[in-house]
This record gives sequence, C-alpha cells and structure tokens, in this order.
Amino acid sequence: MARGSAAGFDRHITVFSPEGRLFQVEYAFRALALDNLTLIAIRGASCAVLIVQQKPLDKLIVPETVSRLFSINKQIGCGMIGRIADARAQVQKAVYEAGSFQFRYGYNMPIDVLCGRMGDISQVYTQNAEMRPLGCSMVMIAYDDDLGPCIYKTDPAGYCCGYRATAVGTQMLDALAYLDRKYKKNLSDENTVQLAINCLATVLGIQLKATDFELAMVTKSHRLFHILSQQEREEQLGKTVGGSTNSSR
Repeated sequence: MARGSAAGFDRHITVFSPEGRLFQVEYAFRALALDNLTLIAIRGASCAVLIVQQKPLDKLIVPETVSRLFSINKQIGCGMIGRIADARAQVQKAVYEAGSFQFRYGYNMPIDVLCGRMGDISQVYTQNAEMRPLGCSMVMIAYDDDLGPCIYKTDPAGYCCGYRATAVGTQMLDALAYLDRKYKKNLSDENTVQLAINCLATVLGIQLKATDFELAMVTKSHRLFHILSQQEREEQLGKTVGGSTNSSR
C-alpha cells in the first residue's frame, strides 16, 4: 500500500478512508506475521488439538516463560499469534471474563460465549480513539458438554467463528490449503494429533523436533486443557516417524 493512498486516514483508528477501509485494523492484522510463527488447530471426533511453532530461544531465557499456549480456566485453553505483550493482555482479559461469568452464574463460561465476548471487546477497540486494536489473534479449544470438541477464533477486528480446523500466522494460507486436502471428519484422537504435526512440518518444510513446537489438547476422556511436555511431544513424533499413524489416509 502506497503511503500517499492512506491520505492521513491511517493515523485515526475510528475514521474510514473513502474506500471504506480502516488502516489501523489492517496494520493490526499485519502484526500477526511479524513473529514469523504459525499456529494450527484441528478438531477430531472427541478431541481438539492446538499446535504452534516454537523458535529457538536464547540459552539464557527460560522457555516456559515465552509460551504461546495459555490456560484460561481448567477447561478452556488458547493459542496466541502476534505481539506477545498484546497476547498476554488479551489472555488476562479472557481469564477475568471467564472468572466473572463463573462467579455470577455458578458454572463455567461456555467457550462460544467467551470467544464472542472477546470478539466484542476487540471490536470496541476499533471504535475508541484512545485505544488501538490488539496485534494478536486468539484460538481457543475446549470440550463442551453440549457441543463436544470446539475450536473458536477471534481476530483484531473482533470477528468470532467456530472451526473444524484453522490456522493463523505466517504460513496460514499454506496450512489452510493442506488442511483442506487432508482433513476428514471424525478423526480419532491419535490421527488428529498426527495430522496437526504433519501439517506444521509440511508448511514449514522441516523435520520437526520436540523443541520446534508446542502442543496442547482436550479430549472427551480428559477434558482439562493439557499442554504436552517435551517427553510427550517426542512420543508423538515417534509415532509419526515410525509410520504407526498416517494422517493422509
């Protein structure tokens, strides 16, 4: 986009350009790719899986402190892509909203209601001049008693939607194309995890190691949001390399 075409409209969050565009919101979407990371979420017959790329870190940094996977409550977890400071702020807001809902109504906030609420908050950020859109996208997973395994995503514009499979980040288009070809309904838990790993490895063009990604999931038998340890990730990679599970079948 040429600088002159914005004609000053990119300086104001709440002002539309003559073409009907909000440049500040578009800039927020561009911020999602600045970290050069990719996140993939897939829903199986009785599980939901999140996998996110993890870059090599400085040896002096504690890896757990820069995780892209967060627990909102015991049942709902999320993966974040974009500016990590904005991501942490949005997760903290989601934790507050979920806690307030449970305190008021006496039961856990459903994932679709929570994602809708977070989308509403993000949309309000595009209306008020004293606030800027957050440069991050949130992908939530949970196992709902009524809906079963769920994946919901919200973006800087405030759009919220449920998915069978989705991707966010630098390699989003390649990942969505891969999922469009390979995804099948009612995948088993094991095949869902293997499809997620194979998808990330394919779009990155590398042979994944346990330190190259983070993985989290919820299942019907274990509904608590669970982030897999490095040993568990290595076990899943062993199944992929060994050929015991082929997600392309």
